Amino acid sequence: MAETAASRYEALDGLRGIAALMVAIHHMQFNSIFLHVDAIVYGELFVDLFFALSGFVIASAYLERIDDTRDMKRFLTLRFFRIYPLHIFILALFLLKELARLVAGLSGATLSGTAFTGRTSVELLMATIFLVQAWGPFGKNEWNAPSWSISCEALAYIVFALVVPLKPFRWKWTPWFIVAFSILAYTYVAFTPGGIADATYGLPSLLRGLAGFSTGVLCYQVMTRRSVAAYMQKMSDRTLTAIQFCAVLAFLVVLHYLRGPAIVIAVVPLVFLILSLHLDRGMGCTILNTRVFQYLGKTSYSIYMIHMFILLMTDSVLKRVLGSLTAHVDGATSLAIGTGIALVLAAVVVALADVTYRFIEHPWREYGRGVARRLGRVLKPSAAAE
Repeated sequence: MAETAASRYEALDGLRGIAALMVAIHHMQFNSIFLHVDAIVYGELFVDLFFALSGFVIASAYLERIDDTRDMKRFLTLRFFRIYPLHIFILALFLLKELARLVAGLSGATLSGTAFTGRTSVELLMATIFLVQAWGPFGKNEWNAPSWSISCEALAYIVFALVVPLKPFRWKWTPWFIVAFSILAYTYVAFTPGGIADATYGLPSLLRGLAGFSTGVLCYQVMTRRSVAAYMQKMSDRTLTAIQFCAVLAFLVVLHYLRGPAIVIAVVPLVFLILSLHLDRGMGCTILNTRVFQYLGKTSYSIYMIHMFILLMTDSVLKRVLGSLTAHVDGATSLAIGTGIALVLAAVVVALADVTYRFIEHPWREYGRGVARRLGRVLKPSAAAE
């Protein structure tokens, strides 16, 4: 197995950080200025950006480095310790919250709903522990709702590990198969009840995750072809800046003017944005490579995983203190107050995500690397795959 080094895509790290924060703000469903911004109203589309980014950077690190079952085992070990420890830690917080609700209910306190039923059932808990909550007929997962995408990501890792040793890009039809599969998958998802916004469990979520991930893998493979790579390298920074600007503009135009199933088209400019940023050149990269966006990129997984717990924990307090603030834009609350609270919550999410990154995410990732090394030949993850 060749020990090729992959680049660190710093601009893509920054992009991932922005996407994670946008998803967090998207879930703050109370009256604020952010719910009048299209990119946040349709913030669920940034999850598709995550899938494509993941496919791109995983391909850059491992597409030519998994040759046999030992390599598969080491790859899956590294990915397990990358996503699972933080996932199970946040799930434990939700479990403690549900246990507190159970104790309060047994003591006669007035509660909304019964503990360990419905969307916080024991069945869903077990499915979430094993990261299969998005795979089967478990209903909409609500233990830690954003973790549905991690469930899909886990499946994508398994499929990737099984397929890569076959060297699929040596087959001429593979790129066309991925293109056809992604178009058909996203079309199917777009026309399901609720569209892409509700494609968070069952077949729609799996197709969504696999289509996004495989699109990212294809993008990397295309960008590394000698002729394409040479052409991209010849592009001036000004040209790349123009492409980056046009991709963002096209994304915003689609969000503003298209509704219903057609909104899925917004995934296309996001893919072009990845392609235009991966060289770490152009004004978009200059912005994304600044310290604040690199920091958000470093803690993006923690931001994504912890934000729902923080929002739910503060929701009951907000309801008691400010009444209808947490209702979905009913106009009864001052826009300024709602915006201020959203900003404070975003700051709290980022601050606590830094804690979970330092004490949960990063240490367990390093531990996983040690485990992978002990399995045999070193399959060292590149910086790009972090």
